[in-house]
Amino acid sequence: MSHQQKPTQAMVKASIWYARLASGEASESEIADWRAWAASDPQNLQAWQKLERVTKQFDQVPQEIGLATLQLPPSADRRRIIKHLALFLSASSLGLYAYREQPWREVLADHSTAVGERREIQMADGGRLVLNTDSAVNIHFSSTARTIELIKGEVFIETGHENLAVHRPFMVQSRHGTATALGTKFSVRDVSRLTRVSVFEGAVEVQPNDQGKRSMVLQAGESIEFSATSLSAKTKVKTTEMAWVNGIMVVYAMRLDAFVSEISRYKTGVLRCDPAVGGLLISGSFPLQDMEAVLNTLEETLPVRVDRFTRYWVNIKPA
Repeated sequence: MSHQQKPTQAMVKASIWYARLASGEASESEIADWRAWAASDPQNLQAWQKLERVTKQFDQVPQEIGLATLQLPPSADRRRIIKHLALFLSASSLGLYAYREQPWREVLADHSTAVGERREIQMADGGRLVLNTDSAVNIHFSSTARTIELIKGEVFIETGHENLAVHRPFMVQSRHGTATALGTKFSVRDVSRLTRVSVFEGAVEVQPNDQGKRSMVLQAGESIEFSATSLSAKTKVKTTEMAWVNGIMVVYAMRLDAFVSEISRYKTGVLRCDPAVGGLLISGSFPLQDMEAVLNTLEETLPVRVDRFTRYWVNIKPA
């Protein structure tokens, strides 16, 4: 069991406001409210300065920064943070490569992660690749192309800058198609029936496996889901979507059942949310390296009880 340091009220507020501003939806008046809050009490300012220091080195997020909040709907007194903390942006481009799905591919993958693990890989072209929890990839670099096969899970890529006479396109291939980088930072996630591509810098061209389907170019700040035969409409990317790269999850007014579904990716076994509490809303920032601390926080701040039948079977229900 994790022993979590109890956060101060000022730190709780700072964490909530961080989540709000990092959502990219805070207004100028909300930012003014945040500044007034920070200036109103030395403890508020100290809490915010501590949060700023932590967010500049996310690899080690103190336990007290992992906070949940009551199930109140978004309101003016819960929406403050400064925009420069949206430092999660990252994107890259993707490319074309035929996908071959075989059951043993995960075992023989070039690189993989266990549940709850993240891994960063420096690539031969100077770029970097970050594998999220329970993910696997193969890396194929040749004299004419650079290809990442996403076998399962999620990957973030920051492409390298090559100075070669022959241009080698950089591509990420999933079971549904390919994404070709146009000099960028981006993420690709296999969500079973679909692949999701989010671009944080530069641009990416997405092409489903069905060559009869048109390709689509995503610019920074855009996301899309696609199958082997279809492309969805573009949606806006929230800056918080790449927080996992640095070991943290940031949410604002997220349903508890959706939150539990997301954090279950980082915990071995079964993690369930009772429908009776699924509609509660949660905001805050949460360290992904300690799911027990996150579960403890839910009990402390929401009207829920965490029943642990075994280490591998957890149910969240009304308190």
